[in-house]
Amino acid sequence: MLNLLKAFFLAITFAAVSAHAQPYPNKIIKIVIPYPPGGATDIVGRYIGQKLQEVLNTPVIIDNKPGAGTNIGTEGVAKASPDGYTLLLGSFANGVNKSLFKNMSFDPTKDLVGVSLISLGSIIMTVPPDFPANTVQEFIAIAKAQPGKLNYGVGGAGSSAHLAGELFKSITGTAIESIQYKGGAAALQDLMAGRVQLIFDNPQILIPLAKAGKLKLLAVTGKDRAAYQPSLPTLIESGVKGFEIYSWYGLLAPAKTPVEVVTVIENAMAKIMAMPDVKAKFSDLGIVPIGSNAKVMNEFFLEENRKWEKIVREGKIQVE
Repeated sequence: MLNLLKAFFLAITFAAVSAHAQPYPNKIIKIVIPYPPGGATDIVGRYIGQKLQEVLNTPVIIDNKPGAGTNIGTEGVAKASPDGYTLLLGSFANGVNKSLFKNMSFDPTKDLVGVSLISLGSIIMTVPPDFPANTVQEFIAIAKAQPGKLNYGVGGAGSSAHLAGELFKSITGTAIESIQYKGGAAALQDLMAGRVQLIFDNPQILIPLAKAGKLKLLAVTGKDRAAYQPSLPTLIESGVKGFEIYSWYGLLAPAKTPVEVVTVIENAMAKIMAMPDVKAKFSDLGIVPIGSNAKVMNEFFLEENRKWEKIVREGKIQVE
């Protein structure tokens, strides 16, 4: 009987050691999305999860953990075991929240590490249809001639639309007031009615309205012109030097995740983002597929946090 028990425990130990010795991945990978189901971030995350499952030949599940401006889901990943089985679908909020929230129980720049920059997407500077400016420089001239008289609409404090407005003010030296709304739709309604004079928003929302003559597009916020609207100049082209802001998605992992594990994921992401069907899907979403390595993602993530800390401080932006 004693020999049987020894054999049993030896078998269990051997199985456990063998499983541990198998190369990554050898169990379920979880991608945490710090937003509710159904939104743009959730759509991208689920699509990437499906592709990652196919390429790595291992189950990938999605875990929506919204709340506290993405901090609940992000904290869960930051404090997870650094083994590559818990990943975060990061986005713009993860580059600014360190500056917006003063009492966070974790430090995203120290407790997370970049794995792959999935995509970048420009947003668009837009004005009401009858606003007397057809270029960025004409808008700046009007704003400087009427300091404090123009407003820009914001659907949420600390959002990309909000930070884009503050960055615009900082670089151009214009005094434009931010008007806070409970959502982007309300801000957009007031823009079309002329009650606010400026909004930065996503192309999927703005382009159909511009085609219907309900608003006017002035420029895109990326370094290069956007494939979805190549006739639109960038703000940099339009004379606003240093203006660059993106809606972005990237994979992040807990700090101290082994390099060999990160390498497996980054290689899989590079393969995924080169697939023709993935490129087509992202084109429909108005974003540019990247699929970078971990070094590029990590540098981008740290730079986002550095960049927005200055803008948040100068704009005295607070999140309640």
